[in-house]
Amino acid sequence: MSSLLNDTLNVQLLKLLCEGKGLTVNISELSQLLGRHRNTIAARLNVLFENKVIEAPFQPFPWLFEEWPLLVIEKVNLHRDVKTNTWIELDPAIWAAFFVRDAEYNTLMFELHKDLYSYQTWRDRVAKEDRVTLPPGYEYYPAEAIYLSTKAIVKNDSASPMAVLGADFRANRINSINGVELDELNMTLLKAMVDGKCIHANPNELASLLGVHRRTIQRRIQLFEQSSVISSPVCRFPKIWAPPDYFMVLSLLQVPRHRERVIKALSEDPHVSFLVRGSADKYNVLMCSTFLKMEDHLSWEEDYDMRFPDSLKAVKNLYLSPAMTFSIHQQFVSLAFLEQRLREIRGQELAARMRQPRSRRTRIRRDYREGLD
Repeated sequence: MSSLLNDTLNVQLLKLLCEGKGLTVNISELSQLLGRHRNTIAARLNVLFENKVIEAPFQPFPWLFEEWPLLVIEKVNLHRDVKTNTWIELDPAIWAAFFVRDAEYNTLMFELHKDLYSYQTWRDRVAKEDRVTLPPGYEYYPAEAIYLSTKAIVKNDSASPMAVLGADFRANRINSINGVELDELNMTLLKAMVDGKCIHANPNELASLLGVHRRTIQRRIQLFEQSSVISSPVCRFPKIWAPPDYFMVLSLLQVPRHRERVIKALSEDPHVSFLVRGSADKYNVLMCSTFLKMEDHLSWEEDYDMRFPDSLKAVKNLYLSPAMTFSIHQQFVSLAFLEQRLREIRGQELAARMRQPRSRRTRIRRDYREGLD
């Protein structure tokens, strides 16, 4: 599989797809699917995008979990200033960040790394390069980390909370989201978009951007999808795991008995969008779930206690309200990896050229200097 990422054109195409370039929603197809006029569908869709109910379509890059298989979820204590905030926004390892209040910690970060050593050197580099404001007397920022393998992820379904939103809408518990009034058409349209309906890559546009034939683009996209390098194009909620106006709960569970039964139940539950096996202190399951109100979660949790009375021994919850979301990078980490991969390929190509005969190396150096000019 890594051979696909050793090709410059492949990586350039993946980068465009992850950015959402060359992806379009087929309004005519969508209007037929929903049984409404195309102008109505186009206007409604624009409102959903403009009000950030959902984001514009792109193709997720799940292969990143193979390249950077260490998921670190850490609570950290950071001094709030422009320097620290900029680092959180721009560091390619940080997938998502939330404001929290938990003991001495004020920030929760989701990160992806190649391995434990990469994570350790990354932390050292952050401190040495003065990317954050450290507490007085410290040469590092205090943190409490949980280390998980992406291979242990049981569920990572950003569309799952749509069922929760739909149930709340039908029960008349919610009538607007991010200021957009909800009705049957908007709900049906939202469901279609988060499921990736009628979203397609435009081979002609991508071929024009990359200077290759459209059939080359079609073949490579098909290969990427068949190999699970990318998944089908979708629109996601801006917070990935929860609709706007909903809050998330990060939960650590201690499941001493019948863990697989509990995991199966949670993986089938629409409230749960992210679920992973792991080991953190006494806890062996971690999940992210989403709810409209705090009492919804308390009631839901009580139902699971009754359903599995001998299985859930301890639960530790961290509540993340919409106002606590600091930064979520839908594709930033993927794009940073692909950009790094392009630099590596170009470096390898340059090194290969430098191993050519002397006369050829002289010409390469001259061409390289002229390119810089």
